[in-house]
Amino acid sequence: MQSGLSTTRSLAVFGVRESNMAKWVTVKAPASSANLGAGYDVFALALGEPVDTLTIRRAKSGVRLRVGGLHLDTDPRKNIVLGVVRAMMEGEGIREGVSLHLRKGVPVGAGLGSSAASSAAAAVGMNAIFDLGLEKRKLIGYAGIGEKMASGTAHYDNVAAAIAGGFVVVSGSQGFIAMNAPARLTLCLATPRIPLPSRKTEYARSLVPKSLTVEEVADTVTSATMMIHGFSTGSLDEIGRAMQGGFVDPRRAAMIPGFGEVRDSALDAGAFGACISGAGPTVLAATTSRRARGVLAAMIRGFRRAGVRSQGFVTRPGKGCRVIEQA
Repeated sequence: MQSGLSTTRSLAVFGVRESNMAKWVTVKAPASSANLGAGYDVFALALGEPVDTLTIRRAKSGVRLRVGGLHLDTDPRKNIVLGVVRAMMEGEGIREGVSLHLRKGVPVGAGLGSSAASSAAAAVGMNAIFDLGLEKRKLIGYAGIGEKMASGTAHYDNVAAAIAGGFVVVSGSQGFIAMNAPARLTLCLATPRIPLPSRKTEYARSLVPKSLTVEEVADTVTSATMMIHGFSTGSLDEIGRAMQGGFVDPRRAAMIPGFGEVRDSALDAGAFGACISGAGPTVLAATTSRRARGVLAAMIRGFRRAGVRSQGFVTRPGKGCRVIEQA
């Protein structure tokens, strides 16, 4: 009689451990930058660094979490890793327990997809240790539960990038397409040290208008089309010009003192384009490795001229969340 489950998965569901199943897995999930100018809730790009690392160990019962590295809420009612894990245990009929150790590397509240990295790590890790065989679209759906806990809205741009890697375009019902980023693309990210609202992402989303003018729609469609064409052809010039468009950054710029100065400084130093990374306050610039250090230094100086201290780093587009160790 066919049960609809693989033998390995059936054993995992009913709490029987087979010798060839992993006792523990460690997964690494990347930071990401969403929107990229015109792609509000649609575009995202996985980053090479920073990353979250999650180790999941099988246990007889219960769900336990330890957190190291940067701060993350361990309250089981609020913690997004626990939220995703519990949702998967219920949704996939898992009867065993797990012990979780999250090493948080993606800073919280910087616009670098911190909640998405943790959520993706939880979804991919649970899929791996229990050999669930879930497709990426289903994993993105589970990871979106963590995003909803973090921001109040289950948006899928960052989690799709964190799971699939590269540049993603998301649609409804967790659908997405993924593209490799151009080999020459290098990214500069500068984060200002400024006070932020307690629920920053929710506040940033509240600044987005409910309706647009015809001119804003035309500009956004043009820029979004150019972005997709730029990634498909490898044109850094098109990617950079597309980053300048859209209706979101002009509304959110007020959150970031000196944003205009920083963007213009990046362009003057050789960036192809610059925009707010996700909900901010990090500013992202697209350039090449040869120009990257100069662009980042110019961005830091731009914040300094606005009376704001900042810190930054240079990275490349990243791969999706993956298992790096298991036993």
